Amino acid sequence: MDIVLGVSVAPATVRMVLIEGVNADGVTVDEDNFDVVVGDGSATSGAADRAIAAIQGTQESAGQAGHALTSTGVTWTEPGEAAALRDALESGAVGAVMLVSPLLAAAALAQTVGVALEYAHTALLFIEAESATVAVVDTSDGSIVDLHRRLVHSAEAIAELAEMVAGLDSLESHPDGVFVVGCGVDIVPIKPQLEVATSLPVNAPEEPDMALARAAALASANAPLFASSTAALAYAQDPGTGEVDPTAVAPVYLGVSGNANLSSAALAYSAIPEEGSAGNEAERSRVPRPVALAATALAAILVISVVALVISLAANVRPTVAQRPHSGGSAAAPTNQAPPPKAKAPAVQPAPSAPPPAAPAPPPSVGPAPPPETIPAPAPVAAPRPVAAPNPEPQAPIRQAPRRAPAYVPAPAPAPAAPPPAAQPAPAAQPPEPAPAAPPPEPAPAAPPPPAAPPAPA
Repeated sequence: MDIVLGVSVAPATVRMVLIEGVNADGVTVDEDNFDVVVGDGSATSGAADRAIAAIQGTQESAGQAGHALTSTGVTWTEPGEAAALRDALESGAVGAVMLVSPLLAAAALAQTVGVALEYAHTALLFIEAESATVAVVDTSDGSIVDLHRRLVHSAEAIAELAEMVAGLDSLESHPDGVFVVGCGVDIVPIKPQLEVATSLPVNAPEEPDMALARAAALASANAPLFASSTAALAYAQDPGTGEVDPTAVAPVYLGVSGNANLSSAALAYSAIPEEGSAGNEAERSRVPRPVALAATALAAILVISVVALVISLAANVRPTVAQRPHSGGSAAAPTNQAPPPKAKAPAVQPAPSAPPPAAPAPPPSVGPAPPPETIPAPAPVAAPRPVAAPNPEPQAPIRQAPRRAPAYVPAPAPAPAAPPPAAQPAPAAQPPEPAPAAPPPEPAPAAPPPPAAPPAPA
């Protein structure tokens, strides 16, 4: 026959129960309790040693009777006992033992009650000496969908517990009933007060003292389902990611160990702060650290993104600015430059035409050039009177085209008579050659034709 062992360790008493069935869903085979005798060591070490002795004795008895001890679950009633109990189980030759926190063990028991009463959700009221916890257990998978924990004062404990139960009707999970489990607390006188405070049916174990031992057996027998419940509640501790902060809650209260020999890390079950607890301030002071780190990371990411955005905008603006002047300038340039005469634009460029003035310099190098200029003085005296036509001819050499050449430089189009070669032959010393043509005036003395007058007397 397969049996499951559950052990509850209290400072003064160790209780144990044997339940039939691999899942601890059978009848109670045996149950017992042992008083702890305080020796040289503390009461905690005495209770742990007593629990180890009880487990070893049960294992031997089960083997002799032909029973198979499939699993063993151990829980405690005092948070300070957890560490010493864990160390004792690791050092003792007890095999595979699941160390379960009292709250998780009570949740496993509440699920079993919910299945028996056909509840979809069961509200577990777990009462300790200085605190109380309300956990809503989903009967289908044993997961905890809602959890509230607060401190209670002995003088007003009943009123505070009644207040906690009275608010169960407003929960989204809508529990079908309340199941009360005490941890080192007598719940018998409390139950009637709770029934008055809520309209939900209030239930309690038939043997309140053995409830935690039975709950430990159920938790160890249904380890896979129990792990689901633990994970679900851990997710509730941080709905965003399901991550559990191991520093948020003391493992002595929320610890779960599948095998004491392996010293498994405690699985966080709830980090909901207790209302009015002075320890909450210390816990809250720890929370800002990850928040500060997250804020710093976000700030760094924001700065990097802004810098990248500015750089990308600058890179995009430069090419666009370079393109706009070409499009706009090409359209605006003709409108602004069209009104002014194009001749003026080249007129400004005559500066390079400065070399042409240098061309006249050679004429001064020619000595004969200046004298012919003085010669034409007498010619115009006689020429203008007898013949007006010849006057322009002598004036043609006097034009001094080289002097006006700078003005003709911009007018290569209209000035046909002022070709650039004419400027180069500036050695217009040739004009003086027509000056020697002055001999034509010598024919002027041909005026002697008047001597032809003699024929008149004839």
